[in-house]
Amino acid sequence: MLLRISRAWIWAGINPASAENFNPIRIVNIVSLLIIAVSLLQVPLALRYLQSGGLHELGIVFLTISLLTLVPVFNQKKTHTLAKLYLIAVYAVDILLSCLLWRIDLNIQYFLLLGIFVCPFFFSEHESALLWLGTTLYTSIFIGLEFWFQFSKQIQTLTEHQQLFKLSSTSLLALASVLCSYHIWRNVNRSWRKLAEEKKRSETLLLNILPATIVQRLKSSNILIADYFAKASILFADIQNFTPICKQRSPKQLINLLNEVFCVFDLLAQRYGLEKIKTIGDGYMAAGGLPQANTTHAIQCCACALEMHQAFKNISHEYKLKTGLRIGIGSGEVIAGVIGKNKFSYDIWGEAVNLASRMESHGACDKTQVTQSSYEMAKHKYQFEERGKIQVKGIGMVNTYWLLGKR
Repeated sequence: MLLRISRAWIWAGINPASAENFNPIRIVNIVSLLIIAVSLLQVPLALRYLQSGGLHELGIVFLTISLLTLVPVFNQKKTHTLAKLYLIAVYAVDILLSCLLWRIDLNIQYFLLLGIFVCPFFFSEHESALLWLGTTLYTSIFIGLEFWFQFSKQIQTLTEHQQLFKLSSTSLLALASVLCSYHIWRNVNRSWRKLAEEKKRSETLLLNILPATIVQRLKSSNILIADYFAKASILFADIQNFTPICKQRSPKQLINLLNEVFCVFDLLAQRYGLEKIKTIGDGYMAAGGLPQANTTHAIQCCACALEMHQAFKNISHEYKLKTGLRIGIGSGEVIAGVIGKNKFSYDIWGEAVNLASRMESHGACDKTQVTQSSYEMAKHKYQFEERGKIQVKGIGMVNTYWLLGKR
């Protein structure tokens, strides 16, 4: 029960999916909880000396605890700046009241220096004014209490020279603490900024490899990802007679050519809502209707295929290629997911995938061949020419169509 309450307190105002251990909001919650824990340790001593000021100390302890319970409430309501300033103020009042209660130098005021060193972890690089406000408050109260203790009529144990020397040392200590606090704040924020940049870079790289929904599921769970889709469309594109092209060009020229082709195909797949699955040599594979199911996946694949042919013709003219593009489209049920432990890859499996691959390999140069199922879903938007039944290895006789263009 206590552990559950502590966890809820620490994570108040923070996204539960967050993996940030050094989030300023989380640190504010933790510090408020630590102050409560330290304050509770004073209760036995206050009860032991109840008649000698312990009752007042007990009142200060419970007042501090009561006020600090509002810190996670403020964070939960997304008023994070208020929560930080409120915590700083409550801590300052707690120390000040304790010093005024005992009226003698018990070194309680030195807890304010601890507060100066904690403040840098509360504020981002855009909140320097708030940092200076907090550290100035603590420094002023600390030096003020030191002066009050030294010139109090109840204490006359030090000579004037000793008092001035002690006060100057105290002031220099407070100033050094503030400067150290500022240095810590600069370095902490620089580290946070670098961590944020690295996280963003890693996130972008991951999203280039896997769909966004799959990335989120992999982050939150290690369970095998395998989703069933009753209907999806798969597109395969392949360059005709690619082997002779390889012999005519250097490896660098070949890679530049493929890179340009696939970059254009990536843009087209993104434009028409297809999910790029992978490239296999000179082959390109994409799918529609996953990882988010829809009813227009066959239409999306047909639209993308037509633009791929045109884009490849432009590139072929630029590179003086005497070849063309074969595209095959098939639709049906598939399983999509991520398997294995290393080098994750989002892939799809099923007879529809094999059939789409055969549509490409059994197709013709500069043409797109589609299966009967793809034709049925896209015929109201696109013109087709029936090719008839062809023999497909491992599947048998399959009725196919050539995609001609929009209606």
